Amino acid sequence: MKYNIYIDTAATLARKAGEIIREKFGGDFERGYKSCPSDLVTEVDRRSESLITRGLSERFPGHTIIGEENSGYVKNITADCTWYVDPLDGTTNFVYGIPFCSVSIGLAQNGKMVAGVVYDPFRDECFCAAADCGTSLNGRTVKVDQSRKTLKEALLVTGYPENKKFSERLHRINYQRVAECCGNLRALGSAALELAYISCGRLTGFWENTLMPWDVAAGSLLVEEGGGKVTNINGGALSLENYLSIAASNGFIHEELLKTLL
Repeated sequence: MKYNIYIDTAATLARKAGEIIREKFGGDFERGYKSCPSDLVTEVDRRSESLITRGLSERFPGHTIIGEENSGYVKNITADCTWYVDPLDGTTNFVYGIPFCSVSIGLAQNGKMVAGVVYDPFRDECFCAAADCGTSLNGRTVKVDQSRKTLKEALLVTGYPENKKFSERLHRINYQRVAECCGNLRALGSAALELAYISCGRLTGFWENTLMPWDVAAGSLLVEEGGGKVTNINGGALSLENYLSIAASNGFIHEELLKTLL
């Protein structure tokens, strides 16, 4: 496969980062916050990102690496190859002792996602995707939910902005209407892993506002290569920019989902 070298490297590093997460889960670790008290960060985030960044730099010295903890805000990225790294997606879950978080590593070439890995360290599940090559879970090909073709059957998932200054974006969505129109609604706390769950058919649809590129870079490719659809919540192409919006689904319910959100 054309992108094997990228997938294999990312998967190996994600598993190593997962060891750090498992080792510290439920124990003592340094913690703090970034933009606000609810925007948590820990020593585990930083150790995990350092390991991944070092590994990618050694293997691909000419590539750009955008990591959540060390790279600041995404600006105009012109590099041919850019990695988007979320070393611990679901930090709040991790801090509170909820075993639902992930490591996310995605590669874009000239702005197009070509390789993505999302690893769940607690279930030892490694989701991988490469452009035009499909999505796999621990080496087994997976597909999005093929059976639920209407919103009323769908199991949806969403998330909420960590920084309360973005709360006004919540008011744009009528959550009661969404809940009444779908089969059921969840908020699980790791966008990358939620996208991975759509790619293998465990969830039917997802949307969220004010995410960052590293939250969704790998997961968006998982969904698309699994046969699903990814856009922004207005139905346009997803752009890997700061405070992006995203809607992802099995494809069948996508237009119905977007109409319910707007």
